Amino acid sequence: MTRTSTQQPTGMEPWRFVVWFGTVSLLADFVHEGARSITGPLLASLGASALVVGVVTGAGEAAALGLRLVSGPLADRVRRFWGLAIAGYALTVASVPLLGVVGVLWAACALVVAWGYPQAL
Repeated sequence: MTRTSTQQPTGMEPWRFVVWFGTVSLLADFVHEGARSITGPLLASLGASALVVGVVTGAGEAAALGLRLVSGPLADRVRRFWGLAIAGYALTVASVPLLGVVGVLWAACALVVAWGYPQAL
């Protein structure tokens, strides 16, 4: 389909969308992987033992893996693929920076476990 100079584009061109979404994905992965590397020391600075750090990070990974069993069929049923993907990125971008401002161990542990959910979406 060709477009003449008098026609206005109806939306974002496909290549622009791919570039923008790829950039968002790259930056969200920077946030996610950068924070993952400091999760243990952060929890330890809030008073967590090595056992607590292992249990909490393992619970986050288990949540991510378990929720994939649900989110895949859910996405197929509701046909909201982009909505679920964007919700996952939004949860990552919101929960990771909150780790820097919480001052109590239980809240940081809850964020680390909740951080597993966006991986499944």
